[in-house]
Amino acid sequence: MTKYDNTLSDNDSRPFNIFRKSRIKRTIDQGKVATTLKCNTVDTKIAEIFALAQPDGIWLDMEHGSSDFNQAENQSNAAKIYDVDTLLRVNRGSYSNYIRGFEVDCTGLIIPQIKSLSDAKEIEEFTKFPPIGKRGVDGGNNDGKYTKLNMLDYIKQANQERLVIYQIETPEVINDVEAIAEMDGVDALFFGPGDYSLSLGFPGQMDHPDVVGARKKVAEVARKNNKIAATQGSPKIAKQLIDMGYNLLNIGADVIALADYAENLVNEFEKFKS
Repeated sequence: MTKYDNTLSDNDSRPFNIFRKSRIKRTIDQGKVATTLKCNTVDTKIAEIFALAQPDGIWLDMEHGSSDFNQAENQSNAAKIYDVDTLLRVNRGSYSNYIRGFEVDCTGLIIPQIKSLSDAKEIEEFTKFPPIGKRGVDGGNNDGKYTKLNMLDYIKQANQERLVIYQIETPEVINDVEAIAEMDGVDALFFGPGDYSLSLGFPGQMDHPDVVGARKKVAEVARKNNKIAATQGSPKIAKQLIDMGYNLLNIGADVIALADYAENLVNEFEKFKS
């Protein structure tokens, strides 16, 4: 679909016929550290509860979770009410596995398990419009305000305001990480310490020197190339990660909160039973 309302201009006064700007980008552009909370569950209410807490974004997961694009769209719509971004970690696969996340108006895509520079270049082609990549245009979905955006403005804003986040999770890709960071279509590098430690044969050893060294390198390379440096990190280690250069941190998850809440309640009640 390529029909657009050509009567609209960049200066149009109607408040909803504009491309939504990324809150994560706004926060980072102000020199601050942006935060996200992860939704392993697919419930729209949980996304809205998280958005009420006012992180900069909510991380949705299709790689390891049961979410589909309809659920991601509902959670994204709930977050947008409170001006909160959504980052969708996609399933690796075909072209449509990537662009549909943008078309339901998630603010960013997290691409897991980047293998090499050539792999990263293919993702760039899929996820960015020309002249950066080769993404095809539709505009008839949530992100294009259902054809109500000016086509040229939609393409320009999508390339600028929609984040493509490349997960660095294995030792094999570390040699290519600087070249990946130099690519125009890369908006952020996301270091995954869990899978990185697993690949090294030290599962869960986040403080292993090789894991720490890779974590530092990813942040350094990202920031040197004016890209966002992202990773997971609880408030307990946030300062350490920020000192390394990370400026986008996921600081918690719904399943952790719910599991801890339930366990603590039961444990407290057990005191009265004994």
